Amino acid sequence: MSRTLNASALLEPSVRPSRTGDFLLPFPDYPCNARSFVNLDARLLPYWHTLFDVCPGLLKLDPPEGLELFRRFMTWAYRHHPALDWTYYISVCRWLLSSPYQARVTEEHIEAFMVAAAALWVTTDVSQARGLILAWQPMIERIVEWKPGFRSSQFTAQEGEGLPPPSWEFSWSPLDGKGAGSFRRWLPVPG
Repeated sequence: MSRTLNASALLEPSVRPSRTGDFLLPFPDYPCNARSFVNLDARLLPYWHTLFDVCPGLLKLDPPEGLELFRRFMTWAYRHHPALDWTYYISVCRWLLSSPYQARVTEEHIEAFMVAAAALWVTTDVSQARGLILAWQPMIERIVEWKPGFRSSQFTAQEGEGLPPPSWEFSWSPLDGKGAGSFRRWLPVPG
């Protein structure tokens, strides 16, 4: 376990090295296997970025660095093994909505992760679908994203309102590029 020091803490006499030569020894409260802690932290950093780069607003739920939120999420992820595909971001949404932070989670937080899920889907999907529409039941707006080079028709807000309500908390449908006419049915987002 490491501890974070700020600049003022470094100036405290108890933290400064003495002049008797023991400054060459590691800090007494820092574990002797510190290199493994640095490697562990480096391995977890990409997961931290999947949360806070996609939705910086999460930092307001657990200021200043979101470490407790991150620890809780990683504990949940370790137990539930979310898929590391586009549905990962929907899994983050589901976790947020059942986490101790749920009362402070806003539509903007969920929308940010849904947009990330849609962006990942369009860059990795190899099906004949040209785009997708994502829905979260409480949110009126729908997330529509098209694969590069396939945006053949605008999907207007009025067309989105004309769709049936989503059947699951998080639903999706592939689109063939002909606007709302290409909508077939809502499918559950796996996870």
